[in-house]
Amino acid sequence: MDNKQKIIHRDIKSANILLSENWEAKIADFGLSRFHPINHTKSTIITNNVVGTRVYWDPEYERTGNLKKESDVYSFGVVLFEVLTGKLAYDSVYTNENEKGLAPIVQQHVKKGTITEMIDPNLKEENTFTLSKGPNQDSLNTFLLIGHRCLAEKQAERPTMKVVIKELVKALKFQETYKDNRRISLEEILNATQGFSDKNIIGKGGFGKVYGGEIIRANGPTPIAVKRLDRQFGQGEREFLIEVEVLFEYKHENIIGLVGYCDENGEKILVYEYASNGSLDRHLGDASITWTKRLKIGIDIATGLDFLHGGGYPVIHRDVKSANILLNDDWKAKITDFGLSMITPLNNEIDFVIDNVAGTPGYCDPLYIERGFLTRESDVYALGVVLFEMMCGRLAYNEDEQNALVILVKQCYKERKLDELVFEGINDKIVPKSLTTFQTIAYQCLSDEREKRPTASEVVLQLKKALEFQVSNFHFHTSLFFLIKELEYSLRK
Repeated sequence: MDNKQKIIHRDIKSANILLSENWEAKIADFGLSRFHPINHTKSTIITNNVVGTRVYWDPEYERTGNLKKESDVYSFGVVLFEVLTGKLAYDSVYTNENEKGLAPIVQQHVKKGTITEMIDPNLKEENTFTLSKGPNQDSLNTFLLIGHRCLAEKQAERPTMKVVIKELVKALKFQETYKDNRRISLEEILNATQGFSDKNIIGKGGFGKVYGGEIIRANGPTPIAVKRLDRQFGQGEREFLIEVEVLFEYKHENIIGLVGYCDENGEKILVYEYASNGSLDRHLGDASITWTKRLKIGIDIATGLDFLHGGGYPVIHRDVKSANILLNDDWKAKITDFGLSMITPLNNEIDFVIDNVAGTPGYCDPLYIERGFLTRESDVYALGVVLFEMMCGRLAYNEDEQNALVILVKQCYKERKLDELVFEGINDKIVPKSLTTFQTIAYQCLSDEREKRPTASEVVLQLKKALEFQVSNFHFHTSLFFLIKELEYSLRK
């Protein structure tokens, strides 16, 4: 627009918005535009022929022929709701209900208080690349309010474009603040870990090293575990983004909490809540971890998996193992390490065909290894391996055989000798009915046929039964055990 004239575009629509390689929007197609002297006493142009694209038409302009800059504002409001819904204003889902398309449907939903039902479900997947988890509520509310004001029936009730810009900038700031509130500076992480000092290392894995430390938050010093991804171990951008996405989106008491992340200076760092008792694999052979405690840990793991598998966007972890189960002060188990996870698109069957099989030998579903088919049952198989690790007090693999434990379990099951595998440090304190219930569900997890494996939810149910048998009969069982020991001692005398 020059110093003397202003322009009313008259055909604002998404098809007339072009995008550069940097996704900068440029308005195009001025064939229907009208010039208007900037100092003209009237701001209205009277037209006999209403032109433009009908589903974007200002209703007052359509009805009276009065063309004003507010007519463009109305059309822009339609475009805003196209962006929000992910559908064109003339999509049949709207025109089948109202020939004027999207705008009247928006008005209906606003009146009913159901406008959020129109939001494009794909906006929830935005975090895969932006480290955001979809619209922040304040950002969304600001966007909806200004978008709806643009669609006011009367031209006089619509905002100016200056007001629209101001409100959209506000919505953007809400979103950016929301997106960045988990970003932690590299300087803060370096201070917390003493410059990634070897003295602060609390763990190592296929991703690199984990460091312990503290960061200062509003409520005081917060203990943290810092996972510094090392590209030489194959952990790249994709794994980093997936883990951030899962931990942002999927919050549960049995999923490790994400304090924040850092992606400065080429670093890829994840900052977790601190689990003071470390990973489960370190405690398998510890006799002080009672059978009751082991059952509770198993319930926690299965509950976490059930949560991941059962959401609107189910997650397959793909690397369930005792080293990826962390234990806090209260010995509550939390699943961690989501770098290999797969997130299922909305309404898709949970079945992936994978070219590069990933995971840890000894825990991997053999059907996944052989055929590349990844399903929730692949996680359930790995859960079964972890359950038997807890029962046997040993890792799933040894130096000679990656599947050593599973091979041994299946052999002993056929020979009805599973009880012989129970860790001797806890063997004499297990109620038989509790052990049998545990063994039955854990062995079902290892079934060669996926259809015969239980769901994580079913595992939770059976482990709770095993826990109930253990707790309710423990004192009777131990009393009987010591009575038998006394009798044996008396007979020997």
